[in-house]
Amino acid sequence: MPARDYSLLLPAGFAQAEKFTAQALELRESKLGKTNMAVAASLNNYAVLHYSLGQYNESEKEFTAALSVIQANKLQDGMSYAIVLNNQAILFQSMGRYEAAVKLLQQALQIAGKVEVSKAKNHLKFFSNLALLYQQMEKYTEAEKIYQGLESRLEKGKPEFANMLNNVAILAMLMKREDRVEDMLKRSAEIFKNTLTESSPAYAKVISDLGNYYRYKGRYAEAEPLLQKVLMIREQALGNVHPLYVQSQEDMAILLWKKKDLAKAYPLYHDAMEKTLDFINLYFPPMSEAEKTKYWDMLSPRFQRFYNFAIEASAVNKDILNDLFEYRAATKGLLLNSTRKISQAILSGDNQQLIKDYTDWIDHKEQLTAYYAYSKEELKEQNVNLDSLETTVNRMEKKLSQSSKEFANLLFSGKTKVSEVQKELKADEALIEIIRLRNFDQVFTDGSRYMGLVISKNNPQPKMIMLENGNDLENKYAKTYRLSIKNKLNDDQSYKQYWEPFEAEIKGKKNIYVSLDGVYNQLNLYTLKKAGGDYLLNLFDIILIGNPRDLVIAKSKGNGKTIKNATLIGFPDYGKGLIVQLPGTKVEVDGINKVLKSSGYQVSELTQKDATETNLKSASEVSILHIATHGYFLKDVEKASWPIGVHADNAKDNVLLRSGLMLTGASEADKSKAGLDSSNNGIITSYEAMNLNLKGTNLVVLSACETGLGEIKAGEGVYGLQRAFLVAGAEAIVMSLWKVDDAATQQLMNNFYSNLVKSGDKQKAFKQAQLQLMTKFKEPYFWGAFVMMEN
Repeated sequence: MPARDYSLLLPAGFAQAEKFTAQALELRESKLGKTNMAVAASLNNYAVLHYSLGQYNESEKEFTAALSVIQANKLQDGMSYAIVLNNQAILFQSMGRYEAAVKLLQQALQIAGKVEVSKAKNHLKFFSNLALLYQQMEKYTEAEKIYQGLESRLEKGKPEFANMLNNVAILAMLMKREDRVEDMLKRSAEIFKNTLTESSPAYAKVISDLGNYYRYKGRYAEAEPLLQKVLMIREQALGNVHPLYVQSQEDMAILLWKKKDLAKAYPLYHDAMEKTLDFINLYFPPMSEAEKTKYWDMLSPRFQRFYNFAIEASAVNKDILNDLFEYRAATKGLLLNSTRKISQAILSGDNQQLIKDYTDWIDHKEQLTAYYAYSKEELKEQNVNLDSLETTVNRMEKKLSQSSKEFANLLFSGKTKVSEVQKELKADEALIEIIRLRNFDQVFTDGSRYMGLVISKNNPQPKMIMLENGNDLENKYAKTYRLSIKNKLNDDQSYKQYWEPFEAEIKGKKNIYVSLDGVYNQLNLYTLKKAGGDYLLNLFDIILIGNPRDLVIAKSKGNGKTIKNATLIGFPDYGKGLIVQLPGTKVEVDGINKVLKSSGYQVSELTQKDATETNLKSASEVSILHIATHGYFLKDVEKASWPIGVHADNAKDNVLLRSGLMLTGASEADKSKAGLDSSNNGIITSYEAMNLNLKGTNLVVLSACETGLGEIKAGEGVYGLQRAFLVAGAEAIVMSLWKVDDAATQQLMNNFYSNLVKSGDKQKAFKQAQLQLMTKFKEPYFWGAFVMMEN
């Protein structure tokens, strides 16, 4: 989907301002030189203008350039530098990069504290901005403390005081202290009205907040004229494609929705959602993965609110279910797919400089991984600044993204229409898209529910199935499922809760494509058994896919020629220590080796001293990668009873450092010894596995315990080994959901590969292997531990 040319839609005043600012910058650069401080001022002005226009990518580049000019003049201790830092922090705040914004504001305050007196205007403004930032980060106590300090230092009746009143009112709402909220918002609006104009952005913001407060309280008649006025002000001042205007569109749509005026709400909401997809297309390409994550965290609640709206609106307009499906398919796994596509596009291209830059970035990530093994004390002893290294890696990634703009259209593939999916489905096939929903009333509540959109060949719209008991599905019934599997107990309840609601819509179907979300990632659907009936394994062919779009892409690509080579890793020599050796994995990979070689595969089998992290990282351009070893996922790193390859302090905040695979030497991976080559220490974390080059790898099998587990993020899947190997390029992955039985695993894997070389069909071969194992072990604990996910 091509991004809109926003420059054609600018209000006249902004268009003129942009023209003059560009001319001033060009003139100063040509007459004074690119490192003159006047150029820094122009760059800052240009950045602020682009921020005001919602052109965040341009704004970021100009703020960075302005800071570089000031640094070149060695004036980092002056107010010019502090002002640019403050402005860049506001930009980062608008893009969800809160932690980075805090650092910038703290730096600005440190400079201002030395240069200005405590009541100086800039100093107070920086404090106010920091308080608002803490507020958005839900650090309410810190925000309140700053506001209390500001109240006596700001001049009453001035815009700065009105701005503080506005922010304090919103903070009071968030902290459930609503007695003075309306009064503070009205006072703030009155001050802005008297000191600025009714068309000012500050006035628009406060009456927007007041309108939303009235909507929240159910006072719709008072809310509507205010929100309508904000919409008009922002359209006139900013144009109709600015993020703030789009926010106002959504605010108005929500009000109309809550008034039950669904027909009027729909076009507003639809337009807001279309523009939000444009924002993703526009802003994502130059961002690093971490920046994309933060921006998506900020945008994704809008999609959740729309899904809640669509449930209600579909009662009077069935076509809205098509919109719902298209927005879902456009954004599901958005972060995973954008990261994967960029790396694959670079490595597939012939731009040697880009490939070199990519390789350098991977090398720096490896170095960063090594330092994640160090404690804070060890980092200090080694004079290593971890924050600085992370910033360098992030900057290199951004440079890669910016340098590979020819791949920008790959990041966001646009919408997949229901009709496109239907075209690929046969009469006996259906697709179920599962969506985890946060319940939204006037605000998000603690409740959740699940929606299934069922698409079959001839229905004009998806059929919507609602599972209203989301909290129970994620807690009570998920616990029942796990305990029943572990203790080999009969379980009729799980089928009833997780699958029965879909029965009527898939009656008569044989092949069911399922795109999972939420708690469904923790289930093997084949293990669900109907009371008095059979397991789903015997009733359907279920194919797990990451996104409905994958079905369209896979069928359009067809079956390409597969290179017949494989790397098998098993029976690592962990060394002396707590990690139990796994001689059974030697039997497993030996058996697979024989099967594959007899079918003409070139096989590299790596066991004992050869089953190293270094050799795994060297495995590329293989069609099959099979790893048989210990795997782990830790919710709490403090409870680990074995080395995990990284220091607990660093693993707490990064789930990809809390899951991994153990290879040769893992028992000696004692990370208290600074200086150890900890990027090749025998433990490959998910963070490291993401950097593997698995482009063209048809199948990855993680034959280890709980390799399918991780931190589940709605709409993004499981953050852990599963995600890591998919990002690395695997087209399909086999992983386990619980601790596996060694003998059953050996038999399953050998049956799977024997079936695979005969049929060439991964899905059929895997299901056949499960059915074969079922004849020997009737309990799903044995035959249902592993699932296959296609990407």
